[in-house]
Amino acid sequence: MAAFCQAELTSWLLNTDGATGQYWDGNDLIQMQEACDVLLVQFSENSVYVQANGIPRYATSPFPDGNPSLATAQDYLFQIPRNPEEGPTGGTATGLGQTGVLINGVPIFNAQDAFSYNNQGIWHQNGAFFENDGFDCAKGHPAMGRYHHHQVPTAFDDSFAPTSDVCGDFPSAALFAIDMEAHSPLIGFAFDGYPIYGPYGFANADGSGGIARMETSWQLRDISVRHTLADGTALAPNQYGPDVDELVTPAIPPGAAPIAAVLGAYIEDHEYVEGAGHLDVFNGRFSVTPEYPDGIYAYWATVDEDHNGQYPYFYPAYRGVVETDNFGGGGGPGGGGGTNVTIDEEVETWTGSVSGVSEALHQPADFYAYPNPVRDQVRFAGRLPAAVAVYDAVGRCVAEWPRSVLSNGVSLVGWPSGTYCCKDLHTGQHTLLILRP
Repeated sequence: MAAFCQAELTSWLLNTDGATGQYWDGNDLIQMQEACDVLLVQFSENSVYVQANGIPRYATSPFPDGNPSLATAQDYLFQIPRNPEEGPTGGTATGLGQTGVLINGVPIFNAQDAFSYNNQGIWHQNGAFFENDGFDCAKGHPAMGRYHHHQVPTAFDDSFAPTSDVCGDFPSAALFAIDMEAHSPLIGFAFDGYPIYGPYGFANADGSGGIARMETSWQLRDISVRHTLADGTALAPNQYGPDVDELVTPAIPPGAAPIAAVLGAYIEDHEYVEGAGHLDVFNGRFSVTPEYPDGIYAYWATVDEDHNGQYPYFYPAYRGVVETDNFGGGGGPGGGGGTNVTIDEEVETWTGSVSGVSEALHQPADFYAYPNPVRDQVRFAGRLPAAVAVYDAVGRCVAEWPRSVLSNGVSLVGWPSGTYCCKDLHTGQHTLLILRP
């Protein structure tokens, strides 16, 4: 099935129209000179190489905390493993800086913001909390021009209780909008090669049970003082963190007003409780997804019930073997200035086709099949197209179904078991359907 979908190739948002980034300057939306989205995708048997400026197509800035920086071109070259392998027991902790890349070529960072209480390296600040006022409408911001996201790349106003009002005057489409009735899109890849999805997925890992918000198993600790760590380690008094709700002064920006250190303001306010949610200690699980009908291990960009980002946001550690050249700094022949990746093997350029199946066949859809997997009769929900064409795993069109039958149900009795691609005849978007024997 990997040869049919190859999401590690087809999911990238290639810039095919020469579009450039844009940013708010006062009340004016300014068009940049630098190209947005992904510029080039090349691949070998084991790796995908992604070139990008790190500039999104959606509007960026302003950053209400006074950050004067803008998103600037970074000349990234990322290397994503095509055949992820499980890493050491306990995983590999993520560090500061880029930990993965979104499908538009913009990096993601972990939850930390490089600061800790009293600079002791014990109570680490949660960037999504301390930097909330520094994010633009799309929940991104630049560090010395390196635009990135610490949490789900949706707009603040795509929430039932927004934690910022910046979208009111400076709107942005962000990368995607949350749809509670559809499986969230694949939004990026971690540097160990595993895909990253938005916050909604199939309730059950086998693709059944409808759609559910993927709940993290990382929970807020039941504490009022910060005298111990989650593993029970007792700290010396000079290592204590601030009491919960005590006023603290953020390290940046200079002159920031004190804020209450609510529970969740520090990374160490959280603990992993096995089985508390859908996801494991890495904020992922093995599951059927639209792009991987046979199942894949994947991470999830978690949100709370109001659709605000929820710790650990992406993943606190990698489950798989990490391609460490993505961590930055280098360049050189074939390399990108924002990473140490170089291409020292023969590669092909992704041109939009896989085994004769057009790229349009692989564009994720706003509609989905249920139950999925299915045995006898399938229905569809979401934004139903006027008609879909159904393709088998070798790309042959085996049926066409009008909208009138999609919600009422289509009998699959007598169909061979396997994976089918249901394609919107108008937009080319697709959803995958698994037929069990």
